[in-house]
Amino acid sequence: MPDCVVARAFNIKQCLLMTPLLARSLSSQYGSPSAFRSEQEDIIIYELGARHISAGFAGESRPRCVVYFNPERDRRLGDYRACDSSYRRKRRKIGDVHEWSKEYELYRVDLKSIDLGLVEDRLERAVRTIQIDHLQLDQKARKAALVVPSLLPTPLLDIAMRVLFNYSTQPPSIVLLTTPVMACVGAGLRNAIVVDVGWEETVVTAVGEYKEVFQRRSVRAGRTLVTEMSRLLEEEVKNGTTSPGDETSDTGIDFEYAEEVTQRMAWCRARSHKASNAEAGGMTKLPAPESASGPRGHIHLPFTRLSKPAENAFFAPLDSSGDDDHSTPIHTLVYRVLLALPVDLRAICMSRIIVTGGVSALPGLKPRLLEEVSEIIAKRGWDPVDNYGSVAGRHPRKLQERSANIAGNRQQEELEVPLSPTKKPIQESVRHADRIHDDKYDSITLKAEREAAKGKAEVIKGTVRGVETVGAWAGASLVAASKVKGVHEVEREAFLKHGYRDGGVVI
Repeated sequence: MPDCVVARAFNIKQCLLMTPLLARSLSSQYGSPSAFRSEQEDIIIYELGARHISAGFAGESRPRCVVYFNPERDRRLGDYRACDSSYRRKRRKIGDVHEWSKEYELYRVDLKSIDLGLVEDRLERAVRTIQIDHLQLDQKARKAALVVPSLLPTPLLDIAMRVLFNYSTQPPSIVLLTTPVMACVGAGLRNAIVVDVGWEETVVTAVGEYKEVFQRRSVRAGRTLVTEMSRLLEEEVKNGTTSPGDETSDTGIDFEYAEEVTQRMAWCRARSHKASNAEAGGMTKLPAPESASGPRGHIHLPFTRLSKPAENAFFAPLDSSGDDDHSTPIHTLVYRVLLALPVDLRAICMSRIIVTGGVSALPGLKPRLLEEVSEIIAKRGWDPVDNYGSVAGRHPRKLQERSANIAGNRQQEELEVPLSPTKKPIQESVRHADRIHDDKYDSITLKAEREAAKGKAEVIKGTVRGVETVGAWAGASLVAASKVKGVHEVEREAFLKHGYRDGGVVI
């Protein structure tokens, strides 16, 4: 064999001996140690409302989709009646306001006249649409977070969790989050007054350190606003404000038309708006609703009249005196919630009023609400008694101004009270009405607090102020992305095993 061939074979053998095996790792010799990098966990955020359900992934600023419930979505496959020119939408019957929007709602708080099986089927269809068409999820199990109102009825909560647990993704657990707390998270606050102007109810919640402290609710909400707008439009049509030659024989206003006009044209005027400027906005021309006979005309009305429904729905005074929250204006509801809070928490929360919900985007609603709250506080103060009757003018001034120990408020020379060795009045020698009350800090405590607060941001207290929020869904997305463990977390195995127990859901 030639020497060149032998040398080449020897070199190849040496190279094979020096080359490491494929199963051997070189990371410890030539690089950093090997490490296992886990895949980022996807958490799906759901927000359930009376008329919609929104969904998306944790860590995002807004949901991927928002699915609304309406009769068109509930149609069967192959039902093309809506495309027929002779198809007419249902009209609202006079005096039957609650049945007017029933087909556009998923649920109601009053479950007496609701078919829970139908609610479950509609919700399951919406979840299927979300996961297949919008989120495009595979069969991998992913954790979920469900944002619901704080006092959602237990049967509806059970239906929502059953639909999410039994669907294809089958999340191993669902974290339950409440709308007021998530709105505070979306605003970057720990204490606030959350005014959730929803569809069926307006819920005012006091949140202290991410806990719901006090809550009241009223039926003055989105449905009341749309109802007031429909009454205004019906009145304009009956009064003959349509274009000449285009009068319609049917003055019925359907739900979709009234809601569209509300979303596009409704607004709320300021409290200081003068009556002399009533015609400053000019005239507005709206297309008349469709009718069975005659072409569509136009409705002409002043632009300022479009603010009347919001005033009647949210800020109109009570028809009769009483403590019924269902007929209370929302600014009075906010005042009652603030009045029920402790003094320290009230001072913080009144400067952090969050107005959220679907109807909160109405132009002028937030400034008007803050103006009304400021006015009622300036008028009534923080006295829980509405009317003292015949003793209204007999309040001792010393009981109203309970700040005698604060330096500079009252001079010591004005106190005709004997002094103790500590330069304070002897309380036992004076009447109870003339004694100095120590429910507020003295000058030494205030000085110590000022020294401790140096270098920190000044906390705004005692003034009515509004704060913007990015919404409950975005707050829940931030909480889930931060890996914060929920207080109420429902495991799938435990839920499917127990379900209802003693009339309630095991949570």
